[in-house]
Formats: sequence, C-alpha cells, structure tokens
Amino acid sequence: MIIAENLNIYYDSYKAIEDVTFELNTGETLLLLGPNGAGKTTLLRTIAGLHEEYKGKLLVFGKPPVKARDVISYVPQSHSLNERVPLKAIEVVAMGALYKKGLVHFSIPKEILKESEKALEFVGLRRIRDKRFAELSGGQKQRVLLARALVSKPKLLLLDEPLSALDPSARVEVVSVIAKIKHETGITVLITTHDPNPLTEIGDKIMLINRRLIAFGTPEDVLKDEIITKVYGPLSKAVKVGERMYCFIGDVHLHRREEK
Repeated sequence: MIIAENLNIYYDSYKAIEDVTFELNTGETLLLLGPNGAGKTTLLRTIAGLHEEYKGKLLVFGKPPVKARDVISYVPQSHSLNERVPLKAIEVVAMGALYKKGLVHFSIPKEILKESEKALEFVGLRRIRDKRFAELSGGQKQRVLLARALVSKPKLLLLDEPLSALDPSARVEVVSVIAKIKHETGITVLITTHDPNPLTEIGDKIMLINRRLIAFGTPEDVLKDEIITKVYGPLSKAVKVGERMYCFIGDVHLHRREEK
C-alpha cells in the first residue's frame, strides 16, 4: 500500500522530515504519533499528494502520491467549509463524490445522492441528512466529514487528528465509526494523533516520529517507556492493562532530540 524509503520532506531549504523508511500493508491501520511540531501533518499531506517537495522513495499503490489521488481520501484537522453557506449534511457528503468526478455543485446527480445517503447511514447520521452542517455538534460534523471521505470509495483514508477539539462522548462516537471503517470496509487507514489511547485497539501498527522515525511496529513493540520518553520526555510512561497499551504523556510539545 505505502512504501517509503529514506524519505526527506522539505519546505524550501527547511527539512521537516528526515530519513523515514517504512511499509504499510493493504487493509492495515497505522497510528502516526508524535508531539506537536514533529511533522505528522507534513508526512500525511505528502502521502496524500498535497505536498510534493520531497526526496527519497514514496509510493502509494506503486505510484507517486500525486498520481494516486483518485484512490485517496484526506480529512484535515480543520475543515475549510464556509459555515455561513447553508449547506445540508447530505450536500457536504456529496462533495466527496462530486470532487472526484470533477463535477460542479449545481445539481447533485441522483446516483451520488443515493451513495451519499448510504455513507451517512454508515456513520449513523442518515436522520440528519437535511440538517444544516453549521447546526451540527462537533462529533456530528466529524462523522459527516468521514462520510464525505468514504463516499468516493477510497482505498486509502488519511485522518489528521480526527479527535481533536471533541468532547469525550463525541470522541467515543468518532472512534466507533473509525473502528467500523477498519473492520467492515478493508480500507487502509492512516491516523495522526498526539494521544494514542482512544485508538490503540484500532491500530495495527504505530509509527512514532519527531521529525525523524523513532519507532515503527505493533503497539506492543512501540509503546515502551524507553521509546516514548525519547519523544515525549521523562514524564511519559507506557502501561499495559489487560491486552491494551496506554501511553501517559508528560509533554505534548516538541521535545528537542539530543544529538549524539
């Protein structure tokens, strides 16, 4: 699905990501962890084909990301919808299919409306299809955006901090939908987050970065004290409860890596 070898990502002369190598198999869910400023969003946008200033090898389905956009759906941390425009939830979802087909939103074709209704039903929101997007709660908005990402039937779904700014009950709802996507669709999912705890049961693999790759593997392989303290500082600790790993983070801001 995704192959990266010696990947370096730049903004002009600034190197935002340094020497990252990993492989992700089809159908797996990857949690991309790191403190604020570690380069998580930069890596996600590059995989999405939205940032092309990089060196090294990066392939999605055997293609450079910019040539694989038709099978990729990307949900950014902050949506760009103008909420003063009275868009209904069903219209927001339909945008995902209209965009991929290169259509303009004057009249939504019946087949796209039908697929949009199915996507809303999948995320548990068919009952609010005609409600204005601006009137929805934070959790409902995030689920509508997930439906918009799913309506084009992607093979790769990229989610940038999907739980940020949500209250606990909304987080549970969104995590439930992400778990449903994982278990029922077979879509490969890559999720950035600075707090892995709500998502560790979903993640097949975890990548820990701080501008460079710190660790990559299963949650049991990566969430260890000696690994997470390299990124989050000495107050961080990994704890296993039953079969699940938890990560208690002492510092969610950029922790300067000591040079050897």
